[in-house]
Amino acid sequence: MSELQDNTKNIGNAEIFLLGFHVSPEGGRFYDRFRLVPIASGFAGDMHRLKIAETQGQRFKITGEPDGVRLHLSLTCEETGEAETLVIETDAGNDTTGQPALLTRLKDDAQSAYVVETVLPIGLNPSPTHGWGTIAMRAIAADQTVVVVSGPVSEFQTPYSFRTNNGRHVEPTGYGHFVNHACEPSCRIEYRPDGRPVLVANRDLVPGDEITFDYTLTEGDLAGSFQCRCPAKIHKV
Repeated sequence: MSELQDNTKNIGNAEIFLLGFHVSPEGGRFYDRFRLVPIASGFAGDMHRLKIAETQGQRFKITGEPDGVRLHLSLTCEETGEAETLVIETDAGNDTTGQPALLTRLKDDAQSAYVVETVLPIGLNPSPTHGWGTIAMRAIAADQTVVVVSGPVSEFQTPYSFRTNNGRHVEPTGYGHFVNHACEPSCRIEYRPDGRPVLVANRDLVPGDEITFDYTLTEGDLAGSFQCRCPAKIHKV
């Protein structure tokens, strides 16, 4: 049985949450948040596609079925009716939350390949703090790893990067891109043996809680580059 089938078998009827980072041939940067529900014939569910710097995004209905190591997904845009097909195949070399990572390609456009990672039940909603925020969709226990910050590592800090434990920076291609600062955060930064940062829940999280961390503890000069709008009574920045 394939890794994809094993993963599906192990979760029973639970929803599967994925996030894909997609760069179009024209250079547009997109994030696709998938919610898949196993059914007798395969999967049903929905997808929310966000374009960087836009505030609405597009919503799609999904049906899909497994085919060996691949999962074929048919997407229909709710607003326009436009159809799209994605093929997901397993790639155990990409470690995210401990489940098999998934390498996804647009079926008819190899240039638009992008990585999809399995994640805990978290989604993307407008944040009262800044832009889009990462939101718990289900309960998450204290001290559980919520997000592994994945992406290329360099010497340069950006407004969205995370510092590694050796002073370099990860430019997130997954949910890390949407994690906002809070002076009383729901999560904290810890580090894996390879130095990459992970976000770990400070407390039990309930649906609707935003995934946040304290920039001032890890991000150096970046922490003083904005005006904080989090709900804390006393602000650090």
